[in-house]
Amino acid sequence: MLDRDESLQICETLLAHAKTAGAEDAAVSVQSSVESHARFADNRITTSGRADDLGITVTVSVGGRRGAATGNDSSPDALKQLANEAVQIARVSPVHREYVPTLGPLAYGEDRGFAAATAEPDLAARATALEGVLAACRKEKVTGAGFHSANASATAAATANGNRRYFRSSEAGLSVTARSADGTGSGYYAGDHFDLAKLDSQRVVEQAVGKAVRSRAPKPIEPGVYPVVLEPQAVADLMGFLTGSLDARTADEGRSAFSGKDGKTRVGEVLFNERLNIYSDPMHPDIPVAPSTNEGVPATRLSLIRNGVLENLEYSRFWAQEKKRDATPGPVNYIIESSQAPVSLDEMIKGMARGLVISRFWYVRQVDPRTIMLTGLTRDGLWWVEKGRIQYPVRNLRFNQSVLAMLAPWNVEAIGAPERRSPLMVPALKLSGFAFTSISDAI
Repeated sequence: MLDRDESLQICETLLAHAKTAGAEDAAVSVQSSVESHARFADNRITTSGRADDLGITVTVSVGGRRGAATGNDSSPDALKQLANEAVQIARVSPVHREYVPTLGPLAYGEDRGFAAATAEPDLAARATALEGVLAACRKEKVTGAGFHSANASATAAATANGNRRYFRSSEAGLSVTARSADGTGSGYYAGDHFDLAKLDSQRVVEQAVGKAVRSRAPKPIEPGVYPVVLEPQAVADLMGFLTGSLDARTADEGRSAFSGKDGKTRVGEVLFNERLNIYSDPMHPDIPVAPSTNEGVPATRLSLIRNGVLENLEYSRFWAQEKKRDATPGPVNYIIESSQAPVSLDEMIKGMARGLVISRFWYVRQVDPRTIMLTGLTRDGLWWVEKGRIQYPVRNLRFNQSVLAMLAPWNVEAIGAPERRSPLMVPALKLSGFAFTSISDAI
């Protein structure tokens, strides 16, 4: 990866070329990255690899028209050509009606989501960890497959108006899917962390293998509305649709679940259970990220939902300009937690008279953005609970469920401690009702 000086020097060169070519305003970004991985299937390592990459983008404004060009060559001649191409594209483009001047100098917090050991992983240690994963699969006579990755990137950005920033980030991840020998049981589990040393591969494989063994020979049940306990992975599979809906523009324009009457939004309304909090914090110790939005606005802690009340929506720089307010300092990640003491997964199950425990969802799609209605399938572990105990595995089900109704004040019975599922921190949830529409043949 490029260091700060190398990255910003490319930015300065591009800005100079863009100005010479006739750009009235310009923004440049340089991202250098390194990606390392190992893939395994059928209880053996199948492939491994490493890739180093460089991405350079220049966006210019000429007479109210915008042009952009991208490349991966940082040689002097290539940078000059890239700037010229962006200016040429701008000159033949229509007027850009959402132009906002590029940012000037700003102060940013420290980036804490980078670990050098993740950028340059110890390959012997990776092999040892994966051999432990495969040994656990063989021991329980299940077939394991999955992916181990360690990635890092450095991103620099600069504008013609004097903004300069440089951040580094890293992320390590391991996912394991295990299948029982008879083909009827399946388990999945994944973990990630910015520091490879804190990636718990043993927990990942134990969870995946355990689910595969316990989910063998599932029984069918009728579709319907059931009380459920969603494990953190299942919550993560759904919550991205909620966090992706927290956009002010779509709400103001009447296209969102958070659109109100007469052109207003639903900010300030109690829409969710009173224990539910969702916020963004680039300095969160478990999921630190670059202290800058994608547009370069310095990121700080931002409350989105507090005690069930929709508190803030995300304003881009353009939409904030339209509404004569400041752009929001985020969100850059999402932490979902309870305002009360968290309840463990075991406690949730013990307090359930009857219902389902769901490991994860698969092939989830949005049906209606106005209610955040989703459809998809359960997968890799679904169990029937009676009198506070898991009784047996059951066949997978298709669901149709609104996230707004799922998290409504009357439907959330308990919230667990949040776990990292980047870019989320998500808890387990115990819900009074979740709607299933049909049986699935998926394992």
